[in-house]
Amino acid sequence: MKLSETVIELMFELSNLEGEKHSGFLHGEGSILRNNLLKLFEVTDNPESQEIIIDIMSEAGYPWFNKLAKPKRDLAKQNSMESTVETPRIMSDDDFMSLLPANGQLH
Repeated sequence: MKLSETVIELMFELSNLEGEKHSGFLHGEGSILRNNLLKLFEVTDNPESQEIIIDIMSEAGYPWFNKLAKPKRDLAKQNSMESTVETPRIMSDDDFMSLLPANGQLH
């Protein structure tokens, strides 16, 4: 893994976002650091952290990572959007009957 000045700055930014909770993933050199970042990408719930990891991987010489990460991010976005959708309320028999015309006949 190539450590440029940009990668180091992104690592500090990622460290500030993740704090002590996931700080163990930010240690190591070369392939160890790369593998730790891949693991962190999987365990973090913070989309901003995931974007920074993608930027780090691209800057460090792994542009293929963005192609692998994109489907996971899209799926996560879709799942979070689905969880905010309200479950439709099923109409009770009384509510349904109140919709019938006054004569009670279905047309």
